[in-house]
Amino acid sequence: MSYTHKIISILKEAETQDTRLDIDETITIIKALKNVTESKKLIEKTILLLFLVEKKTEKIELLSHRESQIFSLIGLGFSSKEISSLLGISKETVSTHRKNIIKKLKLQGSGKLQKTAIQYTQNKLS
Repeated sequence: MSYTHKIISILKEAETQDTRLDIDETITIIKALKNVTESKKLIEKTILLLFLVEKKTEKIELLSHRESQIFSLIGLGFSSKEISSLLGISKETVSTHRKNIIKKLKLQGSGKLQKTAIQYTQNKLS
């Protein structure tokens, strides 16, 4: 596997697992990339991906305590009805929290919410 493919693999893994890369890892990736390519587009795209991974993690941290609970329960596969029963709140309140989570995380609908919640929850459990 080439260095470029290894770097792309690391970035994709970090993005799908919502892993926060520290500054040393980020610098190592950029230095390694500069050693294998002079393509400014590829270097710029890698830097953009690094910041997107960081921003996704930061967005999840913006959720309120209740939104985080609901987000985790969605990630575990619970329906809105089940979540309302578990938390002792109305289904409408769960729906409102879901809408707020979608807005805060800048997701495109409830399907993307569920997919993101599942990925995030699986990462936290592993």
